[in-house]
Amino acid sequence: MMKNLRILHIEDVPSDAEMVERTLNKSDIRYEKIIVDSRADYIKELEEFRPDIILSDHSLPSFNSLEALQILKQSSFDIPFILITSTVSEEFAVNVMKEGASDYVLKDRLQRLPNAIINAIEKFQSDNDRLNYLNKIVASEALFTKAEAMAEFGTWRLNMDTKAIDWSAGTYPLLGYTKGEVEPSFENFLKNIFSGDKKQVENTFKNISNAQTSEVDFRVINKDGSIKYIHAQFEFELNEKGKPAYIIGFNQDITRSALAQLEIQKNIEELKSAADRQTAILNALPPNIVLLNEAGKIVAVNESWRKFTLENNLGVPRYGVDYSYIAISEKATGVDKLSGAKIAKGIKDVIAGIINEFSLEYCCIIKNKKVWFEILVAPLTDKTKKGAVILHIDITGRKLTEELMLQSEANLKTIFKNTDIAYILCNSDNKIVSFNSKANEFCLEQFNKTLRVGGTTSGYFPKNKIPNVKEALQRVLNNEILTYETSYVDKDGLVKWYEVRWVGVANDKNVNMGFILAFNDITERKTADLEKDKMTTDLVQRSKDLEQFTYIVSHNLRAPVANILGLSNMLNHVDFNFNEDRSILSALETSITILDQTIIDLNHILQVRSNIHEQNEIVSFQQLVDDISLSLGNLINKENVTIQTNFKAAESVITIKSYMYSIFYNLIINSIKYRQPDKDPIISIFTIKKGDKLEIYFKDNGRGIDESNMKKVFGLYKRFDTSVEGKGMGLYMVKTQVENLGGKISLQSELGKGTTFKLDFPEIKYVQK
Repeated sequence: MMKNLRILHIEDVPSDAEMVERTLNKSDIRYEKIIVDSRADYIKELEEFRPDIILSDHSLPSFNSLEALQILKQSSFDIPFILITSTVSEEFAVNVMKEGASDYVLKDRLQRLPNAIINAIEKFQSDNDRLNYLNKIVASEALFTKAEAMAEFGTWRLNMDTKAIDWSAGTYPLLGYTKGEVEPSFENFLKNIFSGDKKQVENTFKNISNAQTSEVDFRVINKDGSIKYIHAQFEFELNEKGKPAYIIGFNQDITRSALAQLEIQKNIEELKSAADRQTAILNALPPNIVLLNEAGKIVAVNESWRKFTLENNLGVPRYGVDYSYIAISEKATGVDKLSGAKIAKGIKDVIAGIINEFSLEYCCIIKNKKVWFEILVAPLTDKTKKGAVILHIDITGRKLTEELMLQSEANLKTIFKNTDIAYILCNSDNKIVSFNSKANEFCLEQFNKTLRVGGTTSGYFPKNKIPNVKEALQRVLNNEILTYETSYVDKDGLVKWYEVRWVGVANDKNVNMGFILAFNDITERKTADLEKDKMTTDLVQRSKDLEQFTYIVSHNLRAPVANILGLSNMLNHVDFNFNEDRSILSALETSITILDQTIIDLNHILQVRSNIHEQNEIVSFQQLVDDISLSLGNLINKENVTIQTNFKAAESVITIKSYMYSIFYNLIINSIKYRQPDKDPIISIFTIKKGDKLEIYFKDNGRGIDESNMKKVFGLYKRFDTSVEGKGMGLYMVKTQVENLGGKISLQSELGKGTTFKLDFPEIKYVQK
């Protein structure tokens, strides 16, 4: 039975130390054990406790297993060293074994620990015994062969000139022969070497350097087909001239250590396979992922985390595996202390089961750049222990976008609030989402309504605008842009002009998300444009008037003036007899009367032009008809005239009253004068609205007008029915006054059935009941 073992256990987690003790207590090993968790206590107990074996966790707060192994190698003690850890990579396991560790055991496979301890102790004792024995027998050359057999090595010497080789008795079995079975030769040296290793051995001999020892490992096939692992080491032996003459070397059987290494490699492969599956899952996920054990130490990371640690030079070995993540969080640079403390507490609370999950958005400075992360912590439970999974999601892009959006929103709000343009933002359901103060002012001023979020735009427009609004909505919801100019009459009766712009808003997939409605007050510009248009129209009209005056002067004035001149010459004749030639005086009087009437007509026309500057006022259509009916009362009664009116569409207008009175008066007089002899005159006067346009109709059942004369009927002194007294001035005056008010006059007529005059006023301000 093995004596009581003195075990020095390096561990800082009490629960892990207890698991090791429970495992040892189940075995037949008798032991006494001391636990240390610091470098100072470890060095102290090496001297005072003098352990037979050392068990060590890998990562402790003040030092790790590699440092503990290095301290042992630097001391005078030769003690087996076994690593006990959570998980290791293949590279790390190989490095630990190379550094001198006897074995390593995973914490989730502690059942191997007793055998590992026994094997390590026995191997250590066997190696020590063998070394001591060899030291005794190698003192005598007679015992050299025995030493070779016991140590399982053999020596050889190759002549570089003759290629003759000599080897010791211990070399035969190493090369797969029995002693004396073959003659030593270079060919027999290579004969039983595994074919896959033979080329490597030959190249090593060829490339041997004068200045250094060469070595090579290879496999030998035994007669029974088994494989033996050999380590060969050799160097040059110089002749008396200092030139290489021989290659001397030795072969050593390393089968047991090689097989042990293969077993370790197999275990590593199994671990690697499991780790690869885990890594493949973790690496498939874009966030930086870290897995923690219940102590808060990192046990696994994904590729995103590795890249993150390298790119940002976090200064954590092996990407932080086996290091406390909580300690890293608390000491992290570039992260404010408050966020670091919140993260550490959140992880502890999740591992302890106090909370089910933890999340936090935090900012850190990396390479003088501001980077944002969202950390998500969730519990991770397996069969042996509890831990946590941590996801770091880089949300810098989102945060920058949010900041830009906030800045853009702030800029937009500034523009929104301070612009002179009224803006209304709506979603795809035509619901108001937002608006600026200018828009609210516009709605109060024009529609006497206050804008509210959630209302529909169509509920604010006047009824006469609804058809146009519906058409605009259909187009803008197809992401079209629609711009037009329109006018509204404010509460003071003034016309205000606006440029209206509908702009559809679409997302990246061109799906409509809503629209923007903008009203820009262009009254000043529009008024200037209208004034220019009016001036142009006036100039054109004045040109026509000038032509008309030229006509009047050349025709209407020329004839009576010529008559007056001729008659005057006759009066001045010496033979003139006043009593006999009274007809000359009568003709002279007639010419003077015609001349006077022509001058009066010209004065009427000039008055029409001058009256355009009169003040606008509200003019009632019904009142005009009533006033005219009163002034024409005798004529209306005499001719039994019926005047029918319907002004429901528009009862009044804001215009020049004298103009509108003259228009109504002349059209009513015209219908009475050109009545049918056998019918009582019926005159219908009514209004119709078409959008912003007002139409006024005068319809009678009179004689009608021949189609060939319709285009000339509004000309000055144009008369086509001489059965009625007149001069051809009335309809000319009506047309002139209508056009001066910004309207147009047209007619439809049929002989024997009557005539309809239509007055179009596209921009006149009318009042609706």
